[in-house]
Amino acid sequence: EVAGEGALLKMLEDRKKKLLAEGLFKQEHKKQIPYLPQRIGVITSPTGAVIKDILHRLSDRFPSHVYLWPVSVQGVDAADSIINAIEGFNKLKSSKPDILIVARGGGSTEDLMAFNDENLVTSVFESKIPIISAIGHETDTTIIDLVSDLRASTPTAAAEKATPVRFELIEKI
Repeated sequence: EVAGEGALLKMLEDRKKKLLAEGLFKQEHKKQIPYLPQRIGVITSPTGAVIKDILHRLSDRFPSHVYLWPVSVQGVDAADSIINAIEGFNKLKSSKPDILIVARGGGSTEDLMAFNDENLVTSVFESKIPIISAIGHETDTTIIDLVSDLRASTPTAAAEKATPVRFELIEKI
């Protein structure tokens, strides 16, 4: 019988197969990422390097209005916290973001488990606002990476994928 990390990886593989069979990862369900988002919602921890990296990259590329919905990105309440943020942004009547970035820095398989939660995967799939997932580093892959509208290898890369470079646009004009 598989135990320890092997059991965890088997459970994740079984969950991926189930969701794949349900069609949640199909390209046809993915929403288009807006080219020039006016408002960007970021769902991450309010402390640490992730939010600083995203804000720094956005200010370098194309300054935008950024709305931070602070969440726990690890632990037993993390998945519910992120679900509440996605649903909260989707329920806004005014100043609704054009795009959402769900981000977290790297970590072990256990640290990233919140992003493999089946309810969170469903929330990402059902979001009316396009979502870029930016969980961990290049080698980390979570189930929300498969269902999101676009996957970024890092939180900094998510900021790059969310916006064009303003100076390049000015140069073209």
